[in-house]
Amino acid sequence: MTLITSTGAGVLDRIAASRTTSTYRPAGVSAQAAGAAAKTAAAASAPTRVTLDATSASALVYAKPSTPGFGPQRFWANARDDGLSELMTRNSGKDALTLSDRWRGLGGGLLKQFADTGTAYQQTLADYVPGVDAAGATGTVEGADAAATAAAAAALQEQTLGGVGTNAAEVNLKIQTRSGHTVELKIGVNNGDQGGTRGLQVGIKSSGALSSAERQALSALSDGLDQALEGLGEGAPTLDLSGLTAFDRSGVLTGLDLEIENPNASADVPGKLQAFSLHLGTDKKSVMMRTTSGEMNLEVDATPPTGAVNNGQRRSAIDQLLKQIDAAADRAHADAAMTKSFKDAFQQLQAPPVDEAPASTGSAATIATTLAKGGPDEVAPVTPSMSDGLRSQVQSLQSGLADFKADFSADSQRTSRIGSIQEAGHTDYKISQTTADRPSTATGGRSVTQAQTEELDASYQKSRTFTLDRSTGNYDAYTVQDSKTITTMIDTVKDSVSRALRKTDEQRLKTFSQIENFKPTEHSEWPSQRSATERLR
Repeated sequence: MTLITSTGAGVLDRIAASRTTSTYRPAGVSAQAAGAAAKTAAAASAPTRVTLDATSASALVYAKPSTPGFGPQRFWANARDDGLSELMTRNSGKDALTLSDRWRGLGGGLLKQFADTGTAYQQTLADYVPGVDAAGATGTVEGADAAATAAAAAALQEQTLGGVGTNAAEVNLKIQTRSGHTVELKIGVNNGDQGGTRGLQVGIKSSGALSSAERQALSALSDGLDQALEGLGEGAPTLDLSGLTAFDRSGVLTGLDLEIENPNASADVPGKLQAFSLHLGTDKKSVMMRTTSGEMNLEVDATPPTGAVNNGQRRSAIDQLLKQIDAAADRAHADAAMTKSFKDAFQQLQAPPVDEAPASTGSAATIATTLAKGGPDEVAPVTPSMSDGLRSQVQSLQSGLADFKADFSADSQRTSRIGSIQEAGHTDYKISQTTADRPSTATGGRSVTQAQTEELDASYQKSRTFTLDRSTGNYDAYTVQDSKTITTMIDTVKDSVSRALRKTDEQRLKTFSQIENFKPTEHSEWPSQRSATERLR
C-alpha cells in the first residue's frame, strides 16, 4: 500500500483527469462531521482510501491531513458515487478553462437522470487551496485533541462548500408541464477568482410527480440543452438553440425558460458572455444576450400572423431578412460576432417547426391538412369568415414571417494587419414587423395591414495610420443614419382580395468628417430618400 500526503495535489488532478479507466469516489468529510466529532476523534488522522475500478492494478491511498487548511483539499456536499459526480470531477480538472468546459454534459445529465429516476438531485464539489495565512494558521491547533481537530475540519468544509455559490456563474432552467408542475435545474460554476471557492454546484427538482410522458419529454431536451450551453460557454459565445426551440412536439410541456448570469466576465475582453435568457411559451419566443461588447434582444410571436404560410415561404422570407441584416451591418461596420448571434437567433426562433418539403404555396389542401394536424407555426385561420382560398391569397401577399421585434446595440473594433486597433465604433439597430386584421366596413370583408420597420444609427472612427488613438484628436469619423418602412395593405371582399398595395418609405444618410486636432477640417454627406407605392392586386 502506498501512502501519499495531501500536499500531493497532482494525484487528485490525475484522478480527476482519468475519463475512461477510473471512477473517482468522493472522500470529503460530511457537513455533519462536527456533531459527531467526539465519535470520530480516533479516526481523525487515519488514512482515507480512494478506490479505483478493476482496471487499476492497485488501490491508492492519501493521508487525511491532521490539521484543517493543510494542503489542497476537495470537498463534496454528498458522498456519492454516480455518473454526475464523475462528470463534475472531470469538469473540474486543470484543463477546464472555459464555461463550456465546466458545463459540459451536466445539463443533459441532470435531465436524463431525473427522467430515469423521477427524484430530485443535488451535489456540490469544492476545491480548497489555502492561502499563506491559512497555511500559517495550522500551528494554532497543534496539540489540540482529536475532537477539536475534527470540528475544525468540519467547519472548514462547510465554509468551503458554501463559498462555491459566491459570485458563481449560474444556469437556471425552468420547464412548465401541461399538468401544472415546474421542473427546476441549476448549475453553478465558480473559478474562485471573485472571492468565492472554486467548484461546481448542480441540482434538479420538480414541484410534483411527473408522468412518464413528461419525463420522456424532459429527456428529449437533454442534447439540446448541452448544445446550447456548449456554444454559450465558449470564449466568444455562439447560439445553437435548435434543440430547444422545438422543445416539445407531444404537447406535454408548455413553457421553457433558460437564464444565465456570469458576473465574472471581464469588461476588458470584448465579446465575453455576461447574461443570457431564452423564453419559449405558447404566447411568444424570445432571446436576450448581453456580452461585454453589447446586447441583443429578439421577440417572436408564437402564433402566426394573419394568413401564415407554409415552410417554403417561411424559409425564403428568413433568408431575405438575413441578407437585409447583413447589408445594414456592413454599412454600419457593426461588430461581426454580435451580428452573427443576432442572425442566428432570428433564424432559429423564426424557423418552421417541421423541416419537411413544402407543399405548393397557397394550396387549399395544404391549409386543410395543416389545420387538421394543428401545427403551431403552420397555416392558421385569419378569421372564421375567411375561406381557405381567401386565406391562401392573403398569405401569399405577406412577408411570410411571424410578427417580431428585434434590436442590438454593440461596440465594434477592427484591427490592422499588425494587430493594432485601427477602427472603433458603435451600432444601434432595430427591426420589427406587426400585422393587424380587422373588419372592413367599406367592403364588408377584412382589412389586413402588415408593416416592417428598420432603423440603423451607427458611428465609427478610423485611423489614418495603423493605430487609432482618439486622444490625439486626429482621425476620420463616419456616421450612418438609416430608416425604412414597408407597409402592405390588403382589403378583401367575400372570397377574394379586392385591393393590395405595398408602400415603401426609405431615408439614408452617411457622413464623413476629417478630424484634425479635434476639429473637423473636411465634411461630406450622402443623403438619399425614396418613397414608392406598388399595386400588388
